[in-house]
Amino acid sequence: MINILLVDDQKMVREALKVALEPEQDLEIVGTASNGIAAIKQVEQLQPDVVVMNMEMPGLDGAGATEQITKNFPQTKVVILTSYDSDEYVTKSLAVGAKGYLLKDSGTKDIAEAIRSINKGYTQISPGLLEKLLVYTDSGVVISKLKGTIHRKTPSSYQPKQSSFKPQRTISSLQLISRQQQEEIGKLRNNLDNSQQELPKIKQSLSNMTRSIWFMGLMWLISIPLITLCFFKLYNKTNAIQASVIPSERIGLNGEFSLSGIAERVAKEFEKDPILTDISTVYVAQEDDAIILTGKIPNTDLLRRMENLAMEVTGVAKVYSSQVAIEQRAQKELLGSQN
Repeated sequence: MINILLVDDQKMVREALKVALEPEQDLEIVGTASNGIAAIKQVEQLQPDVVVMNMEMPGLDGAGATEQITKNFPQTKVVILTSYDSDEYVTKSLAVGAKGYLLKDSGTKDIAEAIRSINKGYTQISPGLLEKLLVYTDSGVVISKLKGTIHRKTPSSYQPKQSSFKPQRTISSLQLISRQQQEEIGKLRNNLDNSQQELPKIKQSLSNMTRSIWFMGLMWLISIPLITLCFFKLYNKTNAIQASVIPSERIGLNGEFSLSGIAERVAKEFEKDPILTDISTVYVAQEDDAIILTGKIPNTDLLRRMENLAMEVTGVAKVYSSQVAIEQRAQKELLGSQN
């Protein structure tokens, strides 16, 4: 198992490298660092086999960190992984002890193979960079440019050169995905900020709605006794009307009628009486222990006979006959029918 330390100042790049190398069974990411100083401390603690080092970093850059790591921890090998293909960077990195120099547009498989080769002691350089290390003379003698490059001034910035090698899966594509994710995260944060700005308005609306609901509930609670009182008065008034108007199903001497209790007994007594049996214009009703007579009758003597007869019935305490009208016409008709 080859233990690897990833060093890059961009977190997204570190995470992308970690994800890209995880499927390799013989490679294990034991740690990460964001700059050269942190990388040296991690090497001292973790003792990795290979350090994958970025070149441009704040504080201590990749070349400075590589020089100290190769000097103090000779068992740890360093490979530079950067976007810059400058011959200055290439020669400087190899001069301070780096065992490889790879561009970030290299494929994942190429990076993994380079780490394995470097761990075995070989030197790995991305295609197209070897000629940057050599100078060809007219006599055909090849002179190395590594000599004396350690103290050469490194240009402040270089533009990365696109490689013609296009693997299926490259670190640059992972970086592009990371940037797209960062843009999406930025949009989500903007939406979240807008939502947070709208949140006080929503809270205020909810507060107003809550107050309205409480007010309506309070008004409803107050109105319940008033509604109950109105229904109670209406019930009493209805009963009063019913007391003055005799229900048709509870009155009558002849024909179909329905009586119960003392009213039924009074009606039967009227039917048994030989004088009152033919009177069909007076109706009997009952209210508690009182008998109510209503209708019309020829004379007061017959009405008094009804009252007396009703009072003799068990359970009758009172007899009301104020609603019975005395009609002389009814008396004449009654006398005529007797002749």
